[in-house]
Amino acid sequence: MIDLRRILATTAALLIALLAFPASAHLTPNSEIRLRFEPGALRADVLIPVAEYRYATGGSARLAELRDYLLTHTTAAAPDGRRWRTAIHHLRIQSAPGGPDILATVTYTPPAGAPDRQLTLAWDAVIRESHSHFALVSLESDLARGIGHGEDLLGSFTAGQRALVIDRGAAGQGDLLGGALRIGANHILAGHDHLLFLLALLLPAPLLAAAGRWNGVRPARETLTGLAWIVTAFTIGHSATLILAAAFDARLPTAPVEAAIALSVLVGAVHAIRPLFPGRERFIAFGFGLVHGLAFATVVAGFGAGAAARATAILGFNLGIEAVQLALVLLLLPALVIGSRTRWYAPVRVALGAFAALAALAWLVERVSGSENEVAAGFATVLPPLGVALVALSLALAAAKFINRSPVANATNRA
Repeated sequence: MIDLRRILATTAALLIALLAFPASAHLTPNSEIRLRFEPGALRADVLIPVAEYRYATGGSARLAELRDYLLTHTTAAAPDGRRWRTAIHHLRIQSAPGGPDILATVTYTPPAGAPDRQLTLAWDAVIRESHSHFALVSLESDLARGIGHGEDLLGSFTAGQRALVIDRGAAGQGDLLGGALRIGANHILAGHDHLLFLLALLLPAPLLAAAGRWNGVRPARETLTGLAWIVTAFTIGHSATLILAAAFDARLPTAPVEAAIALSVLVGAVHAIRPLFPGRERFIAFGFGLVHGLAFATVVAGFGAGAAARATAILGFNLGIEAVQLALVLLLLPALVIGSRTRWYAPVRVALGAFAALAALAWLVERVSGSENEVAAGFATVLPPLGVALVALSLALAAAKFINRSPVANATNRA
């Protein structure tokens, strides 16, 4: 019998230990410019060390002064020479161990009729006054090419090179749809917390609860119905907040959303071990799906300016997420339906639930404290091979059942 008090005491001790791991931060003395190509716009996330700015200009780093300074030190031009419109957003000063940084998002919008993926970008902030300074230019994302988060180096701005000619090629609606679909699929595949939450809710789906324990197996038809409800409810939940946030161009604070997602994984993991809300998994999936959708919304918030292009990109992104979720359920279906009728399902379920709970705690500590820790990084390393192992086991069960050699036993899955 599982001792929940012992589990809580152990996880509390781990929670305290995780707080000891230090954070990492930006320490470079030079500037960084990360480009995001979106339909109808180019956005640049800019970082300039305050010390470098003050040394070069003697400025006070007041926000109004900084805004004017940046606007006079960057331009973008179409191939025919016409200027793009430039605007500064989210300008702020952020503390860092290596000294405070100036952070800003610069939006470049092409003139009417000009291509939105071909331009000459000019930049000489700090470089004009301090010739030893430089700004690294990298590609952060390109929606039409399916790049959601990259670090490809495009070049650098220096005292002798203050302009870059950039040509990302033409892109139509089909490119946007396909690129957004790939970004959505990659986002959910890399989002271990999203997949672990879904797995935690799927684990007890084939089981019945009685007297505060998982005790007995559901008929196969009821199990399939329950799985369909869980996945559908989660889809409706995250799609609702994703679309609403995108429609209103919401920019949501990342830290509390990510912490809430870690909490959802923890709740789901405990439920996989001992029933907390038996028979109501679809409602929990919907509720926490709303939270997970807020995290997805941080991606789609930058899906361009035009309504048609934005709608196409959001559709593709959502289709990519759903494709991965559906594939996950189909691949794990044999393990859930067939495995739940074997004696080993209970210990495997408890082990996976405990694993998910510890991962959730590591993520929760990391996201609440704002400090990276090695335990959370370790779980991120272990999760991909674990997922492959679970899929392989599920397929092996399907094959064994097909040739009538599945070791089915009348186990009650008590834990």
